[in-house]
Formats: sequence, C-alpha cells, structure tokens
Amino acid sequence: MISLFKATNTNFDGNGDVILQPLTCSHDQVAAGKYDLTIKHPIDKAGKWMEILPEAIIRAPVPPEKIENAYSGLDVDVYRTTEEAALRDEPSEPELITYQTWVAGGNYTVGSRVTCPGQSHRNYQCSQWDAESGQVMVPPYNSDWWYQIADRTSGSPALMTLKTGTRLYYISGPSNGWYKMSTTYGIEGYIKASQVTFVEHMTPEQTQPHTIRTQLFRIRSISIDSKNMQLNATAEHVSYDLGAIMVANAKIHQQRPATALAMIEQEFMMDYQGTIATNLTKTTDGTYTGEIKGKNAIYALLDPDKGIVSTFDAAYRRDNWDVFVMRKTNTDRGFRLRYRKNMLGVNWNIKTENLVTRVVPVAKAEDGSDLFLYPTKWVDSAHISEYPVIRMEWLKVSGQVGKDDGTESGNTWTEASLRAEMRKKAEERFNTDKVDVIVHEITVDFEMLGDTAEYKTLKDLENVLMYDQVTVINEEIQLSIQAEVCEIEYDCIRERVRSIKLTNVTKYSNRTVSGYNVFTNSITGDKLTDDAADGIARPIKDDAVKESNNYTDSKVSSLRSWVNRNFEPKAE
Repeated sequence: MISLFKATNTNFDGNGDVILQPLTCSHDQVAAGKYDLTIKHPIDKAGKWMEILPEAIIRAPVPPEKIENAYSGLDVDVYRTTEEAALRDEPSEPELITYQTWVAGGNYTVGSRVTCPGQSHRNYQCSQWDAESGQVMVPPYNSDWWYQIADRTSGSPALMTLKTGTRLYYISGPSNGWYKMSTTYGIEGYIKASQVTFVEHMTPEQTQPHTIRTQLFRIRSISIDSKNMQLNATAEHVSYDLGAIMVANAKIHQQRPATALAMIEQEFMMDYQGTIATNLTKTTDGTYTGEIKGKNAIYALLDPDKGIVSTFDAAYRRDNWDVFVMRKTNTDRGFRLRYRKNMLGVNWNIKTENLVTRVVPVAKAEDGSDLFLYPTKWVDSAHISEYPVIRMEWLKVSGQVGKDDGTESGNTWTEASLRAEMRKKAEERFNTDKVDVIVHEITVDFEMLGDTAEYKTLKDLENVLMYDQVTVINEEIQLSIQAEVCEIEYDCIRERVRSIKLTNVTKYSNRTVSGYNVFTNSITGDKLTDDAADGIARPIKDDAVKESNNYTDSKVSSLRSWVNRNFEPKAE
C-alpha cells in the first residue's frame, strides 16, 4: 500500500490521508548518497492526484533492511530518560558557570556542557538574572565564546544530549548517583540516576535487529502532463530534513566517531526530530579532526571529503528520521557472479580513467612558496609497477610552516610535522580512496533478465542488502574480486528489486559532489572545488525553484476545475 500524508499531518500510523494508485512507483538508493522516490499517478476522477503536492509525505515499500542495535541477542534492562539529559564520558558534571566567566583565555579540554545557575541549556540559551538592571543578561551568541566557556568547565564532557524519553540499556550502577548505560545503538556513557527510570526487561528474542519494510519520502517537485493525463512527482527520504539544519561551528580534534557526532549535533542551530546514532564508539574505530562551520547537517554526515561517513568508511542507514552511522558488516552471503555462466545479461564496466599511482602532496613553506616532500617529492602506490604508465596527481594540503596547525593546542606547523601530514594525506589517497585500483562496476538488471533461464541463478541477488559483498569471477582474464552493493533500484508496487549495482571501490571515494546535497539534476558531472561548494547549504536550481513555486493554490484550483470539466463528478 502506498499512502500519502498531507504536509500538515504529524501522525504516520494507519493508512494516511490518501491511498494512492500510481501507475509506477520506484525507489533508488545509493550507498551514502541519494535515497529518493519517483511516482507517476493518473489524473483520476477521484481526485487523488490533487493531494500530491510539494512537502506532502509518501509512505512506500522499500527493500527489507535490518537495523542492528548494540545488544542484539542479549538480556538487557531498559531505562528511559525522564528529562533532557547529557550522556557523559565520566560520572561528573561541569561546574556552574556564571556570566562573569564568559571570557577568553587558557587551553583546556573542550567538550563539556555549560550549566548556568539554575539552568541546564545550550550555550546560546544560557542567561543570568542581573539584580541591578532587573533584566535577564544573555551573552552575545559567539561560537568562539562557547569553546572558551567549555574550556573552563572542570566536569566530564558530554558525549551526546538525550531527549526526554530516550531508551537506554543498563550496564552498571548506580554508583555515587550515576548509572553507566548505553544508547540503543552503542554509545556508552554515564547519566545521573535521578534522570532515568526503569521501563522493562528485554529477552534475547526481543533485542533482535528490527527490519524496516516501508519508509517516508517528502515530495520535492511535481509536474503535470495533461497530454498523457498523469502527474509525475519526485520525493526525498525524510532524513534529508537534516539538510535544512545548519551547523554553527563544530571544532573537532582527534575525537572518536561517537563523540564527533555528538559535538556536531550540539552545534545544530535547530532541533532535529530524529536520532543520530552510531556503533563506532571507540578510539580504535579511528578519530575525526575538522571544523564544520555554516554547513548543513547532511554535509557534516555525507560530504565525500569531510563527512563523518566517508572519514570512517562507514555504512549509512536510514529509518525515517533516524539515521545510523554504522560499522560495515560487509556480509558475504556466498553469492558468485561468474562470467559466461551466470553473468549473461549483466553489464560489467571496467574503468581506469581516474587511476592515480603517484601523488605529489604540496603545502606552503614559511615564505609562502610551495613545500614538497624531501628528498622525493612524491608518494608512490604499492601497485605502481602493475601498470605500464605512471599516473600522477597534484594534491594540495592545507597548512603553512609557522602557522597554527589547527589542533587548538597553540602548536604551529614545522617543516617536519607538515611533511608528515602531507605524506599521510597522500597515503590516504591510496589506502582510503583507492585511486590506484581499477574500478569495476557491475549492474544486474532484473527487469531484462526476468524471462531468461539464467535469471534463476541470479534470483538470490534480489535478497542482498546495501554494502553486502559479492564475488565476481572472470576466469578468462584470471580475475576474482569482491564487489560491494552500492545501489539498489526497487519497484515499490510489485515490491521487488529492479536492479542492483556493485563496485569494488567505495562510492564516495570519487570525491565528487554527490546526490546527498544537491537537487536532482541541478548540476552536471563537473567536479566542484571546495571554494565553489562552500556556499552550498541546500542548493536548488533556480528554474526548479520557479517551477515549484508555480504550484500555488490558484494553480491547483484551476487544475481541479479542469478535471471537473473533463470527468464526471465523483458520487458523494
């Protein structure tokens, strides 16, 4: 069943406001990229098409996907928060901050939450009553001040802010008024015993991963084809509502993934109704360093260069407004694609067009001239001897000798430390971005293969999930590679997979601007520079905006009149 909920509706249970009867409805999902829906609906006598308007929400079937929690298959006690609370790194709170301490200076640990006398708010809500003036004094909102205040708190940093009613798993305690607990997706920390209450005990059967089968999509654009009597609409997954939320200024230095995500979310300039969770909770999962300022939350998560997902090569999963940055399981369900056996009708592309085997990293010397590695100016790939031609790349690395190194520790770059950073960035091009590997892309089109005998051997591929691993074999060229599912196209009406795409190179390693932050077809395949992309918050093509704005109440009214003139009125 494909249901529509009006833009004003906040209850997504039941059948919605309208049950649609589309001609076609398809869902396309790309790993750490677009997650959208396209629908073609007849201009029907019942007038259902009139309800398909921008910002309305469509609920439609999607490929079944399991979302794992942190304690799958275990006995756990479940608690919930009774108020907005902080999950902290250690069992201690920061000291109370008064207005007079809003001053600069000092190098301390960043990350603690500010608490004003009698209050527990974010920094830009923090205020104090001034007896002389009889007014509430609110310090000017300045993100740098926020870090200076946080520097001066002596308590434990907050891993994340928990909304009222957040479910937590019990680990230990209480001890000295604190419980050690975990979020449902694996962020472990401490919370005051007075801020939680026991809910239930769950058995291993109850803590199994839950399977999503339908998702919500917000309509972004519509077009009406009166010649063919149909309406066409495109919709984005509701998690893209994150694209409307700006990150004020998240300065992060060598933080584990869970902490980095929490620090980013604390800088959201508006509240987000969903949960952002991760099971990447330890320093051994890697660390994140970067500054995200004036960018939207989708950028913070999915930017190919600086986003959390690409930094940790994580799986990005979505369940309506809840999003999960998860450790890749890279499940191999034992399926094999073998050329000339079960690969008939499968499109296999092999590409070397973006191959790089030698990287020349370049930063700035103290006098502003180019700084190279020494004695050799470049870093070579371990695969350089496998190709007849050396492919070079010029890689600009941020940093200048004698300038601040960005760690907020007061340190400056030296030639030695900057060259070490340059070498690290060059090696990341090989180890993380895999630019020295021949790219294989395999597309299995089930629509074309539906009536062939060979399809029988491919049927199980309809059950693979995003990020699953499939072995691809071509014995004629002695090739055997592991390819990852990176795109799924799904027929929401027939509830079956239309096609899947596999690749041996992580999708976002191409480092191009992707569908995660751009309106459909709003840019071509040209690569944008960082400077060009800096202004992107939610880029929408001008003509697309004009087209969307044309669908006013008067336009809909005229369309309704047109329908009534051409169809018999629906019986009351």
